[in-house]
Amino acid sequence: MSLDMYWKRYDETLATVRAERPATFAGLKLILDRFESPSSGDAFFLGGADDDLADALADAGWSIKFEDGDYVYTAVHPESGAVVQHVEGDVYCLIEGRVAP
Repeated sequence: MSLDMYWKRYDETLATVRAERPATFAGLKLILDRFESPSSGDAFFLGGADDDLADALADAGWSIKFEDGDYVYTAVHPESGAVVQHVEGDVYCLIEGRVAP
């Protein structure tokens, strides 16, 4: 994949998170897995750009708490109770979350 295509797909993935506003880890994973397969975490999305997953999750309604720089954070969805942790690109499901019926 060319570098231009990588960044295009990166931006599209973040735009999808914002548009679809996933409320559970499963919903988020569906979006992230289209971009890149998981490495050692449950899902994967490497940061390092001006726009990143933390920004997209915040725009989608998640609360973000940075723990060690901008590469380690926990995101909580206020309605579903889902909790994910992002550690240097690896995304871990701490609590799946539930979507209201």
